Amino acid sequence: MMRTAVCLVLGLVVLVLVGWGVGALWTSIVGSGEEELMRGLAEQRTPTLTAIARAVTWAGSLWLLVPLALACCVLLVRAGLPRQAAAVALSLAGASLIADLVKVLVGRPRPPVEHLQTVTGPSFPSAHSSQAGAFWFSLVLAMQSVGVAPTRVRWAVALAALIVLAVALSRVYLGVHYPSDVIAGVVLGAGWAVYVCACVGEMGRPSRKAHR
Repeated sequence: MMRTAVCLVLGLVVLVLVGWGVGALWTSIVGSGEEELMRGLAEQRTPTLTAIARAVTWAGSLWLLVPLALACCVLLVRAGLPRQAAAVALSLAGASLIADLVKVLVGRPRPPVEHLQTVTGPSFPSAHSSQAGAFWFSLVLAMQSVGVAPTRVRWAVALAALIVLAVALSRVYLGVHYPSDVIAGVVLGAGWAVYVCACVGEMGRPSRKAHR
């Protein structure tokens, strides 16, 4: 248990440092290079697309994901799958923390276009994209770890990818993030989920010393 906790903390620190380094490098190289893209996209907004984006973006919000994660964790524990429940909870919580820390370290301003959703804090990376990537993919990894049929897992992967992509696109459309913000968010969130599931999965395996 202690070894797993140390691995999780170290992994979190590494991802924060990587996110910080990539974010600082990208913003220094690109500068305002993505601003024209954001302005062009803002000119293409329509009432219908705006309504869809505002609805879809909730799939990456903690206001929705926290209750969903709690419900999933309860169901997993009742099904005798406490490690999978822990992986889902740690994936979402860690992804949110990583995104918040990297935001502060990079300090990238929000895009200079009208924001169609109220936001606070820096832009890089997108917390919604990070949280969506972590939560939805952690559910898929939980399914895979308990031996769900490969066909169903593939469908779950496709659905998770579609949800995460939709959340990422909605954040850019709403004018609250640059494309690079959401890409970084998805990579950090999904990467953290994979790492967490690998670490937590080791908890249930006997150590090599036990076989000697």
